[in-house]
Amino acid sequence: MFHKSRLLTTRAGGAAESGGSYIELVVSASKSLIDKSRTEIVDLALKEVREFFPDARAANLLKSTVIKEVHATYSPRPGIDAYRAQQATEWPRVFVAGDWTATGWPATMEGAVRSGYLAAEALARAAGMKSARFLSADMPASGLMRLFT
Repeated sequence: MFHKSRLLTTRAGGAAESGGSYIELVVSASKSLIDKSRTEIVDLALKEVREFFPDARAANLLKSTVIKEVHATYSPRPGIDAYRAQQATEWPRVFVAGDWTATGWPATMEGAVRSGYLAAEALARAAGMKSARFLSADMPASGLMRLFT
């Protein structure tokens, strides 16, 4: 979620001047939304926003747009994870990170961040810090995210 009123004060559609807000929601790997109507998607998004931001329950939606980019998220074939590189390599003091490495998550920006934490853990283990943990546990799915798990 991006609070565009704060990011683009000159292009927020006048929302900031009128006391309102302009927000943008992005859903990655949203295959379950492809066949849903614009109204269904907007309703799901509003429910999610109102769940996490209770003050939004009193807000009036003035305008909405739904853009579906079906190919925006890389969708590899099942089984491809077996070929993703681990963060520790066969070479001493060489570690790799990136969305293409074995993270347990898809090859997304979030997966890339996760790989950085995993690479840091591998480096710490190689330096003798056996109990070093940098990767936070996954949060349980809630709200709109329950549809994707």
